[in-house]
Amino acid sequence: MVASFIKRLGAVAGFIVMLVITTVIGLLAWWSWQQYVDQQTYDRISTEGQRVTIRADQVSREYQSWKDQFVNVVYLTFTYQNKPHTLRYHQDTTWLKEGDRVELFYHAGLDAFRQPRTFSAFKDNSNQSRLIGFTIINGWNDGRKWLLACIVLLGVFTLLLTGLLATLTGLSALRTLGSFVFIAMLLTGVAYLTYNTWQYYRYHARLKAGSREETVQVLSTYRRSTSRRSNWFYTYEATVLHDKKERIIPIEEEEYAVLKPGAPLQVYYNGQLNDMMSVNHHPDPTNLVATLFAWLLLAVFGRQQWLKIRSRS
Repeated sequence: MVASFIKRLGAVAGFIVMLVITTVIGLLAWWSWQQYVDQQTYDRISTEGQRVTIRADQVSREYQSWKDQFVNVVYLTFTYQNKPHTLRYHQDTTWLKEGDRVELFYHAGLDAFRQPRTFSAFKDNSNQSRLIGFTIINGWNDGRKWLLACIVLLGVFTLLLTGLLATLTGLSALRTLGSFVFIAMLLTGVAYLTYNTWQYYRYHARLKAGSREETVQVLSTYRRSTSRRSNWFYTYEATVLHDKKERIIPIEEEEYAVLKPGAPLQVYYNGQLNDMMSVNHHPDPTNLVATLFAWLLLAVFGRQQWLKIRSRS
């Protein structure tokens, strides 16, 4: 009886944990969608609008949203074309006060203002070769990245929610729906990895084909494991000086072992792509291994589903 009680208690605890995780994933999906909508609005205002300079009549530092607790923002109240406006404004190193003049984007059709952005919500890899951690997503704008994050999180949320509801109700239709969602996510993941791997090898060949050899100065080298749990695959990088700018480029293991700060390094530089790599660099097999593993997982899961359908018939 004690064992039965402990088993039920564990099941309840597991259900509560999954409920919390599902709720968090759902909130993250909603937040990603809000970020996507905000980014789309900003892109429209900054592209179609014009820059204007306003005078701050009032600067409020009181929190007006839960998001204000995590960033340094103020609320500007100002008058433009005889109409009062209030704008949430991110402060950087400037301490704004009443009477200060601020440059903003203004869209007449929307009658809306936005603060010009000098930052991205995602990691800035502008000084790093695209071959390092290559993904086609890096070429997307912030709006598309937020939309992708929302879709992925929504898929995970739907998968977890159908599992929880199936546990509560025992309906097989919910488990079937969950299986369809998982299959769709798996197929999408395999398609993405396959296309991403193809683009990686294509980009590597394109960079090399349209390049010229140059000599750069090495500032430092770095060895990075492609997995936090395994040291099977390492990638090797070097920070070099090119045209008085620091660049991070891929190198080979043999170069990592001998290169020291200040040493010269022969590189291929492609001016059209504004990218470079060591002349000895070969394509990283990590993308190919991940793609093959994804296809194997798809084949195993597909075989299991086919056997289930066959046994029912």
